[in-house]
Amino acid sequence: MSIFLSCGEASGDNLLSSLALSLREQGYHGPLWGMGGPSSQAAGVECLWPSSELHIMGITQALKALPRLNGLADRICDEIIRRKPSKVVVADSPDFHIPLVRRLRRRGYGGKTIFLSPPTVWAWRKGRVVPLRELFDLCLPLFGFEDRYLRSYGVTSSWIGHPMVDSFGPPSPPPGDGVVALLPGSRKSEVSSLLPVLLDLSRGLKKAGLRPVFSVAPSFHGAFRDDLLKKLQGQKVFTGDALDLIERSDLVVGASGTVAVEAMMARRFMVVLYRSGALEWFVYRNFIKLPYISIPNVMTGRSLFPERLQDRCNPSAIWGDIRSFMASKCRRERVYRGLDLARSKMGSPGAKVFWAKSVIEL
Repeated sequence: MSIFLSCGEASGDNLLSSLALSLREQGYHGPLWGMGGPSSQAAGVECLWPSSELHIMGITQALKALPRLNGLADRICDEIIRRKPSKVVVADSPDFHIPLVRRLRRRGYGGKTIFLSPPTVWAWRKGRVVPLRELFDLCLPLFGFEDRYLRSYGVTSSWIGHPMVDSFGPPSPPPGDGVVALLPGSRKSEVSSLLPVLLDLSRGLKKAGLRPVFSVAPSFHGAFRDDLLKKLQGQKVFTGDALDLIERSDLVVGASGTVAVEAMMARRFMVVLYRSGALEWFVYRNFIKLPYISIPNVMTGRSLFPERLQDRCNPSAIWGDIRSFMASKCRRERVYRGLDLARSKMGSPGAKVFWAKSVIEL
């Protein structure tokens, strides 16, 4: 029997590739197929659809793409019903994957369903715990506080730790050569909104004697990548894994998301950025009541990483955060203690093996 895998984000692609490799290591030799990105493909997943199909940020874009996404969901459902995989594993993109699994159930799919990295129902749209409880046989969250929250609402959930625990040893100290990693994001919409801010910031960083380096996500291809590199002419550019750049840097400035967790694990100070359209910002302001958006801040209940959102996401404010951190030894020590606390909450090693065994044994 085969296993269907699906993701829509670069972070989900990395998770699925880790799962695919662990499934092989744990003795599963059946077909792995579905929707994925370069990492999933490299791990041996037969990707019938590219995960870039779901590279959408914000409500406005999602509404425009709705007819196309409905057609994609129909084609995926048809293929799942035809191939009859024993397991369906989805990661991220809940607004696509929850309706997809609901369609499958309505069409009589009787296999097991697993949500790897389920949606942040603890932050907003808490009603999504209902489909997680009713449609999915198992959820595999990334963080312990998510696991506890899901269990409290009757969702079948399991967790032993975050996969990054396996990838990080004791963090190395910042190199001290003034490199500032600038990460505009892995989504095209993020890059479009954040790149002008970061380009402006880079000029100020250079004047201050720092060395800004821009990260270009490996998932970008074709005309978009060419246009991005053209805009970055004259800048120092890094096209490899963002984590490699983070570890080579003294400071990080970038889009909110997985990179904040990577910066935390690498023990690097970060300024977290978020900019969206007016409608998305209205939804955020009115429906998300958390004081923080970045996971390290959420985990500790502290403002370890400054968060620059919407109008406050500007070069002057970001430079102020960097200058304040660099100027105060007391603040640096306080941030590093907080990062150590957050790292201690990441659980035990072996998450990828745990996922594979959970999928196989379900």
